[in-house]
Amino acid sequence: MMYDWLDAIDNVCAGELAHPHRVRAIAAAQVKTDSIDSHTLAQLLRVNLIPRAYALGTETRRLREVIRQRVFLVRLRTMVKNRVQALLARHHVPLPAMSDIFG
Repeated sequence: MMYDWLDAIDNVCAGELAHPHRVRAIAAAQVKTDSIDSHTLAQLLRVNLIPRAYALGTETRRLREVIRQRVFLVRLRTMVKNRVQALLARHHVPLPAMSDIFG
């Protein structure tokens, strides 16, 4: 993440994380270039009108990534189980008398 990268560099001053949905001056602009956006952000920062966003800690972001991966794998497992059961039903394969055929 860019925030971590800038935080790791020693000679960069501390950055502020602006809330992307609340900075409406940039989102509503007709002309969108980096130089115009940076100038608009600088003007908003000068008058203290930039809504700050909270940056999660490194450990919290790491744990969220682990949870996202687990959710993905659980959904994938469910999809495969459903596919197997559909194939068995389509080909009229008799199921054994147990509560969970994958157990």
